[in-house]
Amino acid sequence: MPQTKKYSLRLAVCTAIFAIASNGASGAIVANNEFNLGPEGGTGLYTPTFPSGGSSITDLLNGKLPSNSVGNFQQEGSTGVAALTNGSVQTAYGNGGAESPHAAYATAGPGQSVTYALGGVYNLSSIVIYGGWNDGGRDAQHYNILTSTDAGLNYTLLTTYDNSPGQTTATPVPVSQRTAFTENALPNLAVNVTNIKVEFLSVENGYTGYTEIDVFGNQLFAPGDANRNGVVDINDFFVISNNFSKVPSSPGLDGDIVVDNVVDVLDFRLWKTSVPAEVAALAANFGVPEPSSLALAGAGLALLSARRRRG
Repeated sequence: MPQTKKYSLRLAVCTAIFAIASNGASGAIVANNEFNLGPEGGTGLYTPTFPSGGSSITDLLNGKLPSNSVGNFQQEGSTGVAALTNGSVQTAYGNGGAESPHAAYATAGPGQSVTYALGGVYNLSSIVIYGGWNDGGRDAQHYNILTSTDAGLNYTLLTTYDNSPGQTTATPVPVSQRTAFTENALPNLAVNVTNIKVEFLSVENGYTGYTEIDVFGNQLFAPGDANRNGVVDINDFFVISNNFSKVPSSPGLDGDIVVDNVVDVLDFRLWKTSVPAEVAALAANFGVPEPSSLALAGAGLALLSARRRRG
């Protein structure tokens, strides 16, 4: 697909900060967008710089591949989803054509998405998404960011961002974007998060380039670890079963592994998706749990555990 070229007076770096979505009664999500244009006449590789710094190699997603992805992220010879978590936003000069080097990017547009399992339950402090292109044709960002607290069973919209049509350049020079999402008043950007999803939306030329998704936060506990001993096993099931339909002594305790201040089927399902496969397979023999069926399931699993100890 031919891309629309944009022309204007070139600036080196620009920063825009604005609140874009409510995140509770007294807080709002703030998007801080910075862009960098490479100098004219350059060749070879180019590393953009931003006032707030560059990409991370220690964030929660570094080196991870998506647990699920939808769409073609390798348009025009781009690397694809691996580029989103490799800790690099280094790009290259191009000539404005499809044959320009695009190894830095994953291409994304409407109908595409990436989903990541964080491998634990986290309070998130910030999310930073980088993108760009070898020129001003495919640098815009437009997407929904969603989070899950139940191992990906359900997702809630965190925020939507759109800076289309992106920046303009007088000549084909690298254009790079950095958009950081933080909370302006509340302690965390999002709480009790197990999974994060980015749903890419429509942009000027059908798809644009993304170079990195960085997610930062503090781990509370591993998904399904109801007794907080660092191991997800049958003992966590018993904690949930013994407190089913109760309000925990404190949010996140007594089997409330979804951290919504009640022990219910959501906690059971999160445990079931997090426990070792052989235990989950036995639990699958029981339907959607009510207190009585949870107790029955617990008795069966306890019997299995006892038999193994004697064996």
